[in-house]
Amino acid sequence: MVDTKRYNIYVNKDGRYRCYDKVTHKVISYPRILMAEKLGRPLEPYEDVHHIDGNMKNNSLDNLTVIPRGEHQRQHSTKYSDNVVATCVYCGKKFTMTRAQQQRRASDSKRGKRGPFCSRKCSGLYGTDEQRRRKSMTECA
Repeated sequence: MVDTKRYNIYVNKDGRYRCYDKVTHKVISYPRILMAEKLGRPLEPYEDVHHIDGNMKNNSLDNLTVIPRGEHQRQHSTKYSDNVVATCVYCGKKFTMTRAQQQRRASDSKRGKRGPFCSRKCSGLYGTDEQRRRKSMTECA
């Protein structure tokens, strides 16, 4: 049982249970405290508590398990699928983008970069053509 003299338990705006530790003055995940008590030790920084049924409001001990943080992030990562077929904006060739390429592409598009490209060669040729196009536009003006 969680020590209510030490912890103030509440539901956060996102629906997750949290605890305010009155001793350290920090907010901690309620399932994390439950698992630490069950195991008889504090959880390591690389350990996460996973809800087996996916319901974050179900904090029964048989629904909670400790898994490595990286594995937990992979399980909940739905933003990027494993492989996606994309079309090169320069040559029109279809190619498979890996998860890492998808993530880089997302950060590039936020910075206004074009793409996706099937290779560095197509990327370079596209950039050269863009420079020529911009140069000819300024010469015409």
